[in-house]
Amino acid sequence: MSTNGEHTKELPKVFKVSAPGKVILHGEHSVVYGKRAVALSVGLRTYLTITVGGDSIFLDFPLINIKESWSLDTFKDLRTKLGCQKEGGKKLNEKQSQCIHEFLQIGEEATDPRKLALLSFFHLYMGILPEPVPLSISVSSDLPIGAGLGSSAAYAVCLAGALLQLSGAFDLRRLSSSPVEEYTASVLKVVSQWAFASEQIVHGTPSGIDNSVCTYGGAVSFKSGDISPIHIPPLKVLLVNTGVPRSTKALVSGVRQRKESLPDVMVPILDAMDALADKGLSVLQSLTSVVDDDERNQAFQTLEELVDVNHALLCSLGVSHASLDRLVGIARSHGLHAKLTGAGGGGFGIVIVPPSVTESVVDGCCEELKKSGYEVWSTSIGAPGLSIHCS
Repeated sequence: MSTNGEHTKELPKVFKVSAPGKVILHGEHSVVYGKRAVALSVGLRTYLTITVGGDSIFLDFPLINIKESWSLDTFKDLRTKLGCQKEGGKKLNEKQSQCIHEFLQIGEEATDPRKLALLSFFHLYMGILPEPVPLSISVSSDLPIGAGLGSSAAYAVCLAGALLQLSGAFDLRRLSSSPVEEYTASVLKVVSQWAFASEQIVHGTPSGIDNSVCTYGGAVSFKSGDISPIHIPPLKVLLVNTGVPRSTKALVSGVRQRKESLPDVMVPILDAMDALADKGLSVLQSLTSVVDDDERNQAFQTLEELVDVNHALLCSLGVSHASLDRLVGIARSHGLHAKLTGAGGGGFGIVIVPPSVTESVVDGCCEELKKSGYEVWSTSIGAPGLSIHCS
């Protein structure tokens, strides 16, 4: 196997990479109007197991019904048709992208997760690797597909990281736990850029939030196109699925219409959401340096108050739902604080679990939510970003 570097020589034949999903803590909808959004990685992850060798390229992703195999010659012929550069590491252009669509017999307006995952795989494989490498990729995920939790971005980050490792461009085993370290920062920047290119295939005009959070982990601040990764300690939460389907496009359009019809009312609400996101970001950052329980408890009290206010502001935008308000009420009855996360109108909510809360309280809340028809995950936010796991 030929590569651009020496990193893969000592790499085990089988290795695994993983990346987290994401939730938005503050800034839903207001981010569309240039206000700050704060997104965090979630402890639910996507995993890719890569086995190098054989005489074909195999992709297995049971969650979305992918189990496909292609011969090495097929990939060589396709690379020749695409005119991919021998050194690799160059994103496909529009003409090459169209050729991939034709090869897979997928239309330009495809929305099916299976088709989009195949497109993402081919774009990244052809763009990153200098030549076809026989391998098997098995994908598993804790993340529900199409739920607004960054499942496509987590998949793209894993793919990009694994293929960059195979290309010899970087050695993921040198990643540190914090993106502040220079080597880690340079690697993650490239991975995020490749994942963003994949997200453009899947979503057309993504903000860059999802691929950034799934790559870097921790928290990401986003405002007017400026994305800043922030390292924070993991925080316990309950992630709650209402089971109510929603249309992000319709919800965004509804907020826009309300803003146009009531600008004097809506603009101050959006400004308040911006100020709230600024404060929320400050509180999250403060948790990295707290030295005693009193400081930590005060920070969490502020965080909970911001969560309460944020949900109320989102309600005033018209994007909540009876299922979400009921979720918030159940959490409150157990002394916990919750809000919708994402587009609203159903979908997911998030419940903050401070360190001072007992396990029995959390269990009681989970039990009542489940009895009320919700699906509940006990997990964390601020989880690690892209990781490599070698046995």
